[in-house]
Amino acid sequence: LHAKTTAKSNARKRHESAENGGDDEDGSVSCTKCRPHSREKISVVPLDNNNGVNKHSFSMASPNGIFKSIFHSLTRKSPKSTDVFTSREEQWRIAVAELTHKLIQATRKRDEALLEASRLKHSMAELEKKLDKLEVDCHNLKSGLGECNSNSPYRMGKAHHPHQDRVIRANEKVIQQFLISVSEARSSIRLLSRSLSMQLRHMGSKVCERISLLLQPYDIKVSHSKNPKSLLLYLEALLSNAFFEDFESVGFRKNAVNHILNPIDRCEANYGSFNNLQGLTWEEVLNKGTRYFSEEFSKFCDRKMSEIVAMLGWTRAWPEPLLQAFFVASKSVWLVHLLANSVHPGLPILRVDKGVRFDSLYMEDMGGERAMKLVPSMVRIMITPGFYVYGNVIKCKVICRYHNNLDTSLINKGLTPSP
Repeated sequence: LHAKTTAKSNARKRHESAENGGDDEDGSVSCTKCRPHSREKISVVPLDNNNGVNKHSFSMASPNGIFKSIFHSLTRKSPKSTDVFTSREEQWRIAVAELTHKLIQATRKRDEALLEASRLKHSMAELEKKLDKLEVDCHNLKSGLGECNSNSPYRMGKAHHPHQDRVIRANEKVIQQFLISVSEARSSIRLLSRSLSMQLRHMGSKVCERISLLLQPYDIKVSHSKNPKSLLLYLEALLSNAFFEDFESVGFRKNAVNHILNPIDRCEANYGSFNNLQGLTWEEVLNKGTRYFSEEFSKFCDRKMSEIVAMLGWTRAWPEPLLQAFFVASKSVWLVHLLANSVHPGLPILRVDKGVRFDSLYMEDMGGERAMKLVPSMVRIMITPGFYVYGNVIKCKVICRYHNNLDTSLINKGLTPSP
């Protein structure tokens, strides 16, 4: 359609080729040294494995295509890279969960610690209040003790006796040892009565008749064959009466005089004798005798042995087991006597006689277990004495006369029960 233009273009091409120095026979132009223009870039597209060669083998890439290819390569991921990303995301999620759990636990422990600290603060405040109150009470007690010492008739003028503080500190310890010694004395006398009752089988009827004669003032009849348990109780009562006779006197001797006039020094001397005799054993007595350890204790043993032998009308020599039981009982009663006089004022003994009205505050009925429906009315015989321990009392053990509940109701109404 545009021949002239074509001709002119062909002529121009021939002229350019002539200037370049070469033309072919067929009139075509050979461009062996030509290079593509800088604006003309060739993009190589990879082969498609499925379809052989890609549809677009070569194409000129525009700027928009370049950016599209870059973003496409960045966003495109293989299945393997997706799995790695998912596993890492799962690990991060687990780590976050663990950290959250640890944070919750730490917060809980912190709250518990704060609560415990507040409780401790409250307890410390309560302890401070109690300590303040205790200090006030101690101050009041100290003031009261000073007033008592100033008004005491045994006060040595205005000077404070050097041994008084030690005796006051030792009083509590002495009281505890006294309670233990009273219990041991009762047990040892019961053991001695059991040993004596076993020997009565070989002594014939004379000793039993003697015991019945001793119990006659108490309206008590005993039979070793019919009721041996009651015989043990009554024999224990007779032995206790013999051992604790003249307990209030110095060395269990009537009208005895104290050689130590100062009461504080006398308490210390008695407590020292208690410590010396507390560990005395039967083997040591067999080897050296009681006089070697304490002359006063030896005299006490001889005197009580003579009294018991005379009381029972015993004519035979005592066997060694019976002598050992007697020694243990004598030692226990002597230690009770020493401890009772190791404090000032001393601890008095509590005795009750027959016919005294029963008082459960000061007495313990030994026959109450066998008479459940009977009410103790008055004392028949005292088994073992008791003691006054400042504001407290060690009850004496007794056997009572009884009446039933019907008689009690009649007495409360002012009526006399039928005999």
